[in-house]
Amino acid sequence: MGIGLALGMCGAALIATALGRFGRAGTPAEPWRPTTALATGGVYRLTRNPMYLGMAFLLFALAVGFDSLGTLLLFPVVVLVVDRFVISREELYLSGQFGAPYDAYRLKVRRWL
Repeated sequence: MGIGLALGMCGAALIATALGRFGRAGTPAEPWRPTTALATGGVYRLTRNPMYLGMAFLLFALAVGFDSLGTLLLFPVVVLVVDRFVISREELYLSGQFGAPYDAYRLKVRRWL
């Protein structure tokens, strides 16, 4: 249970930090609202997707914390779906929205870690 709690705290901290960066950049965090600025500082210097990484930590924390083999087996499927269908789509949108600055950022910072 202790490992699950630690992983969950890491995930929550990543998400909170990323949300704070969005606020400082002046862009909404809700994915259905238009992005108005790039967030590239802070945790975004280490990963382009700290919120999704934080959610992955939370899901893994639940699997470990509740000793759930089903959730653990589902974990790579969820990460793969988010990577291929959600993040890929967002990257196309951001590239169209911000062009060269986003493309340069994408080349410099990894998608996950």
